[in-house]
Amino acid sequence: MRAIGIDTTRAFIVLVLVNGDETVKKVLEESNKRHTSALLPAVDSLLTENGLTAKDLDYISAVIGPGSFTGIRVGVATANALAYALSKPMIEVTSLQLIAYNKLSGTALIDALHGNCYGGVIVGGKVAEMKFFEADALPEGDRFYQDASDDYAEAYAAIMRESVKNGEVKDTLMPLYLRASQAEREADGV
Repeated sequence: MRAIGIDTTRAFIVLVLVNGDETVKKVLEESNKRHTSALLPAVDSLLTENGLTAKDLDYISAVIGPGSFTGIRVGVATANALAYALSKPMIEVTSLQLIAYNKLSGTALIDALHGNCYGGVIVGGKVAEMKFFEADALPEGDRFYQDASDDYAEAYAAIMRESVKNGEVKDTLMPLYLRASQAEREADGV
């Protein structure tokens, strides 16, 4: 199996290449203001460094959220365009799945600013429920946070492999938002 995973839900870009049994990770410490212009050259660079072209890929994957509103849109749109142009199936991954990987229970949390979090309740090693938690309503129990130093390339690769094995592939991906954008909230007076 050859697949590329795209994560633009953070302030930096993370790419994960699965090439058979090998997993390669590339991190671009770019400002999230540059995701659009940096993403495709980074994908091309990662493939070239590993002796591949986009046509060699079997699957295209993207982290669909939750995370940076604009980042989600950039990653999902780019993955959809690549998959469409190459006629390749897609693999959907959430940022909460990546945090929850190898955890049996607790809550996977992502900073949503102002003390708020996007969260996924982990039951039996899987994310059972995803929702927005306000600062004063964070769940009790074990909490696992996404941070800049976590290394989840192997988790991403394992999730992609499992999705293919289980036939969980798609023709297109849709962004996952657990909360309306700031512009939408301001327009609604929230």
